[in-house]
Amino acid sequence: MRISRSIIICLIVVGFSLTAQSKAPLGESEIKGSKKIEFINRSLRKASDDIIQENTETGKKLAETLAKENTADSDGVKIQRILPGADGKLGADILSISENQSFDHVNSIARILASYIEKSFQYKAGNAETLAQYILYYNATHRKDAKFFGKKYTAGVMEVTSPDKLGIDTVYKNWPGKTQIIIPIEGNILKDSGKDVTTDELEKDVNKTVKDKEKDPATKQKMEDEAKKMDKLQTDKLKDEKKVLQDKKEEVAKEGKNLQDKKDSLKKQEAEAVASLNELKKDPVKNKTEIEKKTEEIKKIEQEKKDTEQKTQAVEAKKEELSKKEEQIAKKEEARTGTTTSGDGAKKEDAVQKVEAKVEELKNELAQTKEELKKKEEQSDNVVNNKILFMKFIKYDTDGHYSNELWAIDPAKDDALFKSSYNNICSKEFKEIANQGVLVLGYDGEKVETRKHKLVLLDPDKLGVKKTSESADIFWRTPMINRDDKIYVIEKVKDKYHVSRFKSDLTFEKRTEEPVEENSELTFFGDKIYVTGKPKEGDKTTIKVFKKEDLSLLKTIAP
Repeated sequence: MRISRSIIICLIVVGFSLTAQSKAPLGESEIKGSKKIEFINRSLRKASDDIIQENTETGKKLAETLAKENTADSDGVKIQRILPGADGKLGADILSISENQSFDHVNSIARILASYIEKSFQYKAGNAETLAQYILYYNATHRKDAKFFGKKYTAGVMEVTSPDKLGIDTVYKNWPGKTQIIIPIEGNILKDSGKDVTTDELEKDVNKTVKDKEKDPATKQKMEDEAKKMDKLQTDKLKDEKKVLQDKKEEVAKEGKNLQDKKDSLKKQEAEAVASLNELKKDPVKNKTEIEKKTEEIKKIEQEKKDTEQKTQAVEAKKEELSKKEEQIAKKEEARTGTTTSGDGAKKEDAVQKVEAKVEELKNELAQTKEELKKKEEQSDNVVNNKILFMKFIKYDTDGHYSNELWAIDPAKDDALFKSSYNNICSKEFKEIANQGVLVLGYDGEKVETRKHKLVLLDPDKLGVKKTSESADIFWRTPMINRDDKIYVIEKVKDKYHVSRFKSDLTFEKRTEEPVEENSELTFFGDKIYVTGKPKEGDKTTIKVFKKEDLSLLKTIAP
């Protein structure tokens, strides 16, 4: 049998596994419904270095242009961006191939996609290649399926696409002028562009399609291998996002502090200017020129105050968005414990059963907690903002270190149960801080010996992180004493321990110059603080007495 040199049929397996995440480069819910996917290419010849370079450059140019505009064209390939809708539906970057552009092999399109994703959404090259394959499989599976895309994507996407061009055909002849590859996108505050590929839906739908509908053994195996890459991509993405989130929160906190300092300064300037103006007005004729100047100065201060307030509101909006992202990451992290690749159906079922058992266990604990609360005539100390809070032990790490979770029951919502998105809690107790939130002791770092501990203030409503004592290293067994709108703890400074005081919003205020024992008890009496050390065996017990106002040492008592 003779084979035409111009047409060679090549089976291309396009299968990958995506892991859940938002703020990411690909649209999340976009690869459902599957069948055997075979791409028929013009040639089987290996791409030359020039072709590979050309494809890569095309992807980069598209990304660079789209960073400035909503449409980009390069070498017969066009990408148009439609942002996610207010209705919660996905947005899309739509890649079209012109009638005058033809590709010998689907790998050229995959390289353009990978290069574009790497540049636009800050993915590593290998991960971008995996996502490109998922997008191709997804779009081939849903070729011309306007009903599918219409359910998931905002109306703007459907307005600029044609039902007979949606997705990508498996035959190379039908690519020029008849292709509209949908790359699902969503907002992501952690990305430089504020946009990301929705990877969660890609992972979920593609893996399900491969598991339930893919019949070709070779394709199925290849897709399951790619699913493992996607799973690692998703897991690594969560870790990376947590680091970026922390950096962003620190930046926003610093920005907020600078704005508050400026507001305080402007308030002082305005008060002084108004006082000066009132003094000048005592002799309006003599001071006419000075009054005009001072009046103009006050106007400028008022305008600057308005500008500063607008910036403050923008910072608060960022804080809120970062808080939502933190909750989202926590939920995804928890959900991934029950997420498996397409070839692990039995393991997934087992994981689901374990999660359900855990939920049932929590419900039983909550029922017991509620029963105990009913017996009390007054509201208990663990009722905060009309919600019942309790600490759940998770694991014992080592040397007395624990990991705990903070949970809440909402009696007003039929006893709905929810968990704080902050998972690094080491304290066995929490404290309600009036007009601020819930105080716990948290930590940064995986290894116990290198952990840095800090005070963490949680929002009283959703239990998301509101603020932390970032610059301080708090002793991990410290008492947390809340008195007179101040918080007293034991802090570690240069391998020594001191009593430190924070404002109720965790702003550092003062620490003792004299060090104390790390395991110390604090007793308040009048205007003094008695710090009783718990020395090691053989050492003498000492009680250091500090002045509460400035934490200066008054005397040392040695029983």
